[in-house]
Amino acid sequence: MALLDSMNARERRLVVALGIIFGMMLLVLVPLMVQRGLVAREKHNDELRQAVIDVQAARGRVAARKLAVGDVAARYAKPAPPLATLIDLNAKAAGFEIATQSDVAPVPRGKLYSERSTKLTAQKVGLKSLATFLEKIETSGYPVAVTQLDLGKRIEADAYQINMTITAYDRIEPLPAPAATPSASGAKK
Repeated sequence: MALLDSMNARERRLVVALGIIFGMMLLVLVPLMVQRGLVAREKHNDELRQAVIDVQAARGRVAARKLAVGDVAARYAKPAPPLATLIDLNAKAAGFEIATQSDVAPVPRGKLYSERSTKLTAQKVGLKSLATFLEKIETSGYPVAVTQLDLGKRIEADAYQINMTITAYDRIEPLPAPAATPSASGAKK
């Protein structure tokens, strides 16, 4: 207060006006900053709430997708029979004969899977017979797929020459870890 007493009246009015302006700014700015922070937090909470609702809504779709795809281990639980047998049976059921078949060496696919393939050629195959054959292969219940198909038209009506590769995927069971055997130095009597 000694500082105000040493000032003349005009300076005192200016300092008091400056104090009033600063006080008014505090009265206006503090609530505005608090409100702005609350609005931002409320918006963030609304976004989180919507994300939780979206996750809850998607659980049904995820469960349905898991059922449709099935468990990976269950798909590979039933190993495919030798491909030559599977191909011959399905080709005869579809109504044509395989001209040549050759097995391709198995190829590892990661640590748990291997891929074995058979390349085949057939002559004078009708389109309906080919479609029936492909459907039987794909719906055989084994992890088998047609991975390459080359279709060539022949002179006769509804006659095609086909070259294809059919691949079976097998799950390789990991070897159990060897049990630790007690060493001779560890056993004392």
